[in-house]
Amino acid sequence: MKIIIITQEDSFVVPKNIEKILRLENVELLKVIDIDSDYSLVNKKSYFIKGFGLLQTIKMGLQVVSAKVLNTVDTLTSHKLAISPKSLKAVSDRYNIKFERIKNPNAAAFLEEMKTLQPDLIVSYSAPVVFKEALLKIPKHGCINLHCSFLPYYAGVMPSFWTLYKKEKTTGATVHYMDTKIDNGAILNQKEIEISENETMFSLIVKSKEIGGNLMCETIRQIQNSTLNIQENYAEKGSYFTWPTVEQFQDFTKNGGRLI
Repeated sequence: MKIIIITQEDSFVVPKNIEKILRLENVELLKVIDIDSDYSLVNKKSYFIKGFGLLQTIKMGLQVVSAKVLNTVDTLTSHKLAISPKSLKAVSDRYNIKFERIKNPNAAAFLEEMKTLQPDLIVSYSAPVVFKEALLKIPKHGCINLHCSFLPYYAGVMPSFWTLYKKEKTTGATVHYMDTKIDNGAILNQKEIEISENETMFSLIVKSKEIGGNLMCETIRQIQNSTLNIQENYAEKGSYFTWPTVEQFQDFTKNGGRLI
């Protein structure tokens, strides 16, 4: 099965999830695509500073800087550190996978490239752009996405923030087919996740993405074996959230919530 991954930059979990896919039998990873759009979390620094304050944002930034340092040292030592790659570029370089950073996966030039590559499946790890019909039709087995909530609940943007903000006891990870609406396609796999008492936004993101990465691999195996258990995604019975306001971030921190 030929797979293309479309996602956004992540220094902590998505590179590990890519490695998990590489360990699957009869899988060829053609390319990793990094969507560098205005809606990518890495481009929301000022937004987080305003919402969470300078100290929390610096603590988060230090985690990212530490990951970049480890990547550099690992490269200079020819991967002798035996650490997991800490960026999309790093994991692509290590396994000799083609890597590209783009703004819009619906652009005509990108669509032509995808048609040439002829992927069987496109895998999205929370890609920050809605896929249009022309892109969705290219892979033989469609496009599937990992969303870090228990759909149809908490569809949309930043589910880890919203579940903590609403003081939920559980959340989830869901792999679903993609269509032209956000988090709307049929559900292929999902798992409920407990939220601990001391959970931070960062710890919940890491936890749900790691569990979601395992679900994604399981889903790919089921596609290969024609054993998918497709379930209806009753979006109208669930809930949808957009970007929090700065005031909602501030309210979250005033009530004991933490970014990291």
